[in-house]
Amino acid sequence: MAYLVHAVTRELPDDTGDDRPPLETVVDGELVGVASRIDGDEALPTRANLLHHTQVLEHLAQHTTVLPMRFGVVVPHLDAIVDDFLHPERHRLRATLDRLEGHVELRLRGRYEEARVIRAVLDDDPGAERLRGRRSTEAKMELGERIVAGIERRREHDTARVIEALRPYVAGISEGPITVPLDAFSLSFLVSNEGRPDFEEAVDRVAETLAPLVKFELVGPLPPFSFTDTTASTWA
Repeated sequence: MAYLVHAVTRELPDDTGDDRPPLETVVDGELVGVASRIDGDEALPTRANLLHHTQVLEHLAQHTTVLPMRFGVVVPHLDAIVDDFLHPERHRLRATLDRLEGHVELRLRGRYEEARVIRAVLDDDPGAERLRGRRSTEAKMELGERIVAGIERRREHDTARVIEALRPYVAGISEGPITVPLDAFSLSFLVSNEGRPDFEEAVDRVAETLAPLVKFELVGPLPPFSFTDTTASTWA
């Protein structure tokens, strides 16, 4: 028997949702560690386990400030959460919860429309004109390299443009990795609850300036994974 650690917070909502297994807590001063009991000594990354972990965090975030843990943090007993984490890191954890209070994470992803971005890149590259229509392997390879390099330059420019436009409306920005070649950017923003309408209006404005080349997708609110103090990651 062991415990999967979900989060650190200051209070547990009265309604803890349809939790299977039920949540268990351990308290150290004003800090509350939230966990659930599991069989065995490791949490397998099955779809059901990952979904449960995510649902717990999302439910907590709807009711209180939450410092989310990565999936897979397992301890042999609840006291270990206090002894190894809550108590020795109490000052940093309280500071992180203070910083996150009243804020949510919103994730913004931009994806290039393939045909449009390729045309834009080629139009901006005078050297590509001589390669159009050529059938040799060398010409095709050079053209492909120019397209890739051109998208990378445009990605850097567009990411900076989006960050500059949205920075006045947020308390924090985190840039995520590009995992798909046509991704323009992957950004997370720490936004206050009060400032969220203004932020979303600003997103709409910058989306208009990059349309139709870039398609925007805004996701959230989410638990603030991207803005958790590194202490939690280190302990995990």
